[in-house]
Amino acid sequence: MRLPLIILVSLAILATTLPALVTAPTPNNAQTSLVGFSLSVTPDTMTIQNGSSTNAAIIVTSQGLNGPVTLRTSVSPSSGLQAVTDPSSVMVLPGGNAASTLEINASSAQIGEYKINVTGSAILALSQSYIVTVRVTGPPSQPSASPPSSSPPPGTSGSNNKQPSTTTSGSNPKGPSIPKGQGSQPAFDPAGVIVAGNLLAAVGTIGAIASMYRKRSNPSHASS
Repeated sequence: MRLPLIILVSLAILATTLPALVTAPTPNNAQTSLVGFSLSVTPDTMTIQNGSSTNAAIIVTSQGLNGPVTLRTSVSPSSGLQAVTDPSSVMVLPGGNAASTLEINASSAQIGEYKINVTGSAILALSQSYIVTVRVTGPPSQPSASPPSSSPPPGTSGSNNKQPSTTTSGSNPKGPSIPKGQGSQPAFDPAGVIVAGNLLAAVGTIGAIASMYRKRSNPSHASS
């Protein structure tokens, strides 16, 4: 008699608690998705010069996820270094992967070390992040100019630098003679003197001939 009574009581308790078990809220940890993805960046350490830019490869690998993954970046410290992803969203399939490019620009960055945090997020999957280290250096120093291999300066000894001697012993160095007082005194011109004398002689001869001609043309005047 006791066994049937126990069975009936157990069935009654189960009937009253079953609706509560069916409608009970699901715990928060039961909502965690069993799918996800992994994130990696290659290279994850690099050195670039101030004023230049470089790229790195972002690889998103599905671990059961079937859907888009959104990629974001943040830089620390934020003093000029810029980092963006292209594209900013990739589609992954279960068992596959997708690639994006991390573009780093140091055109206005100060010299120092920076950390770039690349974060990937997806619906019903835990977010993933990856740290990239970037060292920004200054421009390379200019090489010092080597001294020219030319001859030594004037006045120094050397087989390839024979300078004319400027010392004289007892005599003045030869050079073009300059007449003293050039332009201050008139020069003697013998040809002019000869011409002038000839002109005076000719004038005298003409005068004598004219005087003789007058005497011949007037004999009476000559006799008186």
